[in-house]
Amino acid sequence: MGLAVAVMMVLGSLPALSQEPAQHHHEETAAGASPSDTMDPGTAWSVFNHRGAGWFIFFWGLTALVAGMQWPRRSWVRFVPPLVLLGLVEFLFLRNDPEAWPTGSIGLWASLKDPEVLQHRVFVLVLLAMCVIELLRAADRLPPILQKYALPALAVFGGIYLFFHSHGGEGMAQMMADPAMASSPAMKTMMDSMVLIKREHAWFSILGFGLAAAKLLGDSGKLKGRLGATLWSPFAIILGIYMMGYRQ
Repeated sequence: MGLAVAVMMVLGSLPALSQEPAQHHHEETAAGASPSDTMDPGTAWSVFNHRGAGWFIFFWGLTALVAGMQWPRRSWVRFVPPLVLLGLVEFLFLRNDPEAWPTGSIGLWASLKDPEVLQHRVFVLVLLAMCVIELLRAADRLPPILQKYALPALAVFGGIYLFFHSHGGEGMAQMMADPAMASSPAMKTMMDSMVLIKREHAWFSILGFGLAAAKLLGDSGKLKGRLGATLWSPFAIILGIYMMGYRQ
């Protein structure tokens, strides 16, 4: 789930990047369970996802920085950043939604009826497209127009899409429709968590936009040499570090 996707990342998107509290967490709250000082399994799953994705994005940016510093020399290192990004795609594909396909009991088509699950899958597809684009660029098989605009466009898309990412899913909407539940202390705690998540996602998007702008300047030739090759990578590194401290 970016920029956190789509780092942007998505980056946003990367972005982009985002698993909210799991459904059974909502069910426990609806049953009147009081908040606990220990992290419930749904929240722990989400936090692990974000922090794990942060490590992938950090190494994506770091390896890209190393490859860019070699300019104008080209070595096998240029293939490492997109392969790291491919690892992130695989990580999110398996872990985004624990109750949905491919690891959960809910089938693919049934799970896509949930807007939150659908959005997570869109983020994964954006990251996969970025990975393919960067692999083709490293192999010198990317058409000139795509070399200039493809990755920045995907990063901007991921960042914008992350602003519209729903939080809490259908369970949250159902609980908010119940006046008694909506005014409960447990719901207030959950709403505070949603506010924190939205703020963190906003920073994901902002860093994703910065990455997109720097990548566009470099890929279009406005910035040349090592500066053009490396300027975008610190945005990915900073985004990865920020995501390593994710909480909700």
